[in-house]
Amino acid sequence: MTERRAESKALKGAPLSEFGTGRRNFLAGAAIAAAGVVAAAAPARADAATPDNTGTAAAAEAARKGGPHQTPITVTEGPISPLDPEFNFNQTPGADNTAAIQAAITKAMTAPGGEVALPAGELYVSGLAVDYRGTPTQPSNGLPYGYAGPKIVGAGMRKTRIIQIAGSTKDIFTVCGQVDDKSGPANNNKATGVMLADFELTGTPGGGNGLYLRSLVNCEFRNLWIQKTGKSGIFRERATFVGGVNDEYSYANAWNKIKIVAPGGWGVEDSGLASIGGSMTNVEAISPGLGGFLLAPTNMTLLDCQAIGGTVGLQSVRNQNLRSVNSGLTLLNFRSEGSRGPYEIKIDAGISHMIVNPNFFPTSGASCLAVGVDNRGSDYYVRNLTVVGGYFGVIRSQFPNQKAMVLGSDARSTRFITPTIELGAGVDDEYALVTDGGYRSSFDLPGTTSVAAQGYTTQNRFADAVPTPAAGAVNEGWEKNGATWRKVAVFPDGHRVVIAS
Repeated sequence: MTERRAESKALKGAPLSEFGTGRRNFLAGAAIAAAGVVAAAAPARADAATPDNTGTAAAAEAARKGGPHQTPITVTEGPISPLDPEFNFNQTPGADNTAAIQAAITKAMTAPGGEVALPAGELYVSGLAVDYRGTPTQPSNGLPYGYAGPKIVGAGMRKTRIIQIAGSTKDIFTVCGQVDDKSGPANNNKATGVMLADFELTGTPGGGNGLYLRSLVNCEFRNLWIQKTGKSGIFRERATFVGGVNDEYSYANAWNKIKIVAPGGWGVEDSGLASIGGSMTNVEAISPGLGGFLLAPTNMTLLDCQAIGGTVGLQSVRNQNLRSVNSGLTLLNFRSEGSRGPYEIKIDAGISHMIVNPNFFPTSGASCLAVGVDNRGSDYYVRNLTVVGGYFGVIRSQFPNQKAMVLGSDARSTRFITPTIELGAGVDDEYALVTDGGYRSSFDLPGTTSVAAQGYTTQNRFADAVPTPAAGAVNEGWEKNGATWRKVAVFPDGHRVVIAS
């Protein structure tokens, strides 16, 4: 008890600056108190088990010989603040506090707890980073499965405002693991578990990206407002992909509730060197200098995201590294509006993508959806794209050449299931708003065939004439025959067989 009283007296006499904020003092004090209780209780338990104190003596002897011993308790403090005296934060309005905030982040990268609490108000910086380049590399495989990254949290999406200093050319916030030949083949050497949340980033003309992300897994970015960046709002890089040797992984990351306003480049931009995965929920790209989303996806899901006013709402591309496969892009309730280019969404390549309930409002004249229109050949085929439902808000009264769907020769086995196409004045056939230059496309347009509750089907749409198919195929369907209709099978040589009339 005498030792603990002396320790308590020493703590009471120490200046506050030695221990940080009151919250951290409380946490540290509680941990010290707990440590004292454990230390006091441990010999008591040993004595109870061995009244002659041989248990305590045996434990001491084991510790002397390097055997079992008590594990020291690590005191995990509360969040680190750049306002803590050790970081020399400059309280002058508009002052450059890059060094102070970065020092707090750097400390959190290795400190127990690993959390930085950014204060409300305006914080001026040139650029910040959670960056593991230059740190010791990890083994190729096995433990520790990447660098355990910190949590950087502000006071609220619009409360903590990180403002880039005029003239800076840096990215505002970088998260990066090891790169190039130090990235390794697996999870090690990647930034892991990093969280950025609850603050605003404002860029400057000539500046870099809002977020620059490279060589990271299992990281989260949420409740962020990113605006007026010199380049893109979010830039995702995967520059190195040498299977089994070095790979700058970018998988299992999440972006939630992020608003990107007036970036100089894209809202979200993938480098396009190798495919990148993850999930985005409620991510908006508003009035970008280029497009909303430029993705080179693999296992990439977007839920309730939207793009308004760019050159294109979303474009999905093929990697430059053709060994990295593009597949599994899933768009759920994606909204694209007012794109200035020829298309609202443009799918250039990939395997088994799916678009569910998209909403197209092409108020600047773009056609809604383009698939495989660049005609670049088999490396760029869009294979087995499925589109389910959705609203294609074509405005033919203002834009006579506007289309709901445009399929080029690289579109392979594309399928549309009951989309709603706005016909507009003077249009009474959905197919008039479709350009199909694809291979084996399938259109299940609403009302073409209906199934009655009693179990029979009704054919509601007829071709003027079922066309002659390509070699190796047979076309079958209903066609007009004067004032009546008939069902025919048409063969590549032009031979027609009437099935029903």
